[in-house]
Amino acid sequence: MAEFETDFSDVLLRMSNRGITHAISIGSLAQNERIEKTVEIINSYDFIFTALGVHPKSLYKDLPDIFKLFEHYYSANKKKVIAVGEIGLDYFMPKKNLGEVKTKQKELFKFQIGLASAYRLPIIVHVRDAYEDAIGILKDYVKSPDGFFGGVIHCFSSDDPAIAEEFIKMGFFISFSGNITYKKNEGLRAAVKNIPNEKILIETDSPYLAPAPFRGKRNEPSRVSLVLDTIAELKGVERGKLDALTVQNTVNLFSLNGISGFYPSVAYKIGNSVYVNLTNKCTNRCTFCPKYQNGKSNFNVRGYNLKLDKEPAVDEVVSSVFRYYDFKEVVFCGFGEPTLRIETLKSVAKTLKKIYADIHGCSDLKIRLDTDGLANAVYERNTVPELGGIIDSVSISLNAQNSEHYDRICNPQILKKRAKAYDSVLNFIGESKKYIKEVTVTAVDLPGTDIPYIANIAKKLGVDFRHRKYNKVG
Repeated sequence: MAEFETDFSDVLLRMSNRGITHAISIGSLAQNERIEKTVEIINSYDFIFTALGVHPKSLYKDLPDIFKLFEHYYSANKKKVIAVGEIGLDYFMPKKNLGEVKTKQKELFKFQIGLASAYRLPIIVHVRDAYEDAIGILKDYVKSPDGFFGGVIHCFSSDDPAIAEEFIKMGFFISFSGNITYKKNEGLRAAVKNIPNEKILIETDSPYLAPAPFRGKRNEPSRVSLVLDTIAELKGVERGKLDALTVQNTVNLFSLNGISGFYPSVAYKIGNSVYVNLTNKCTNRCTFCPKYQNGKSNFNVRGYNLKLDKEPAVDEVVSSVFRYYDFKEVVFCGFGEPTLRIETLKSVAKTLKKIYADIHGCSDLKIRLDTDGLANAVYERNTVPELGGIIDSVSISLNAQNSEHYDRICNPQILKKRAKAYDSVLNFIGESKKYIKEVTVTAVDLPGTDIPYIANIAKKLGVDFRHRKYNKVG
């Protein structure tokens, strides 16, 4: 923006001096909003990324023109364009012609959401005085067969915790800017206390919303630290912990690579559990897996993109897990079969338990494995004794009442053809009962799957059973 032309290098220097290593600068495809300047900046600095979109109050030619511009700038800058945004709804305006404006904004919003799905990118959402309509549109997006690739509600300004909860349920992150420091925003400060730390991002919205004591002046990236200070104090969290976590949240959402010590797609938190994504490879190619539906691979779970660029090493996994600091359980799950990396799994589990015990002075950390139960067939040996004492709980996907149905819906990919996949899973369940404290058999309620019969198999084997809903991930 023109506000930064005279001292841009000084702005970057102050940013660096405050320990801020990377930035996302919004790129606008609207008329007369200097997209070429944004492209020049992201290509001049390897630590600056951008998003592409049209703000609800900006001028544009027509929707086909937006598509052409997006395709042009995205294709030339794929490594630097990390989202579609800023897009959304903004009804803060005189009531004259508001109905017509609302219709046009909704059309623009939905169109750009479609772009995000087509290009498999998260969205940066602007909402002002339009939460009801925005929530309705986003609920449809999250359920869309075209795929939901995550997003953030930027510059959140509502003082209603229920609104934030609606966005979080859909898988969105919530981002706060300098307005949370303003004296009259007690409602907003109360709202942030109820938002899970692992769903919080921080931003400046510069050149606007400079935090106190700079209110009314031009805002800039260096001042994002004041937003962090305020939120850490409000939530009673050590500043350094929240600092690291908000960076990890940003890395997870936008799949950012090259940020020292932070790894996208490796660990993500749901409730009191941290989930570990060791690999995207799998022993099965299940018909009901979201990775393979509608002719597209969709690796998004609860707003986290689990597509791995590379399989993480032990230290990368441990580092990612301990960005979170209020968990009781670690689950080896993700979007792949964890036992395909069984040596890494064992090393990580042992290391996590040791570090957790050192930090908390107890050994209460529970380690759970979610698996297809085909490890013995893959390695041609009984792997379960190796997991005993490391894994506290195992959830094994049986999913079928017989071998024929299993092969049809799970499509086993194991290379060792001598062993029948279904029989191998049953054997794995029986062996797990000997060595692991808690064993649960699971099945997805697909047409043709006899859930009561599978539950009875689990009962005969002396293990628990859990019925999983189809198309409910995470």
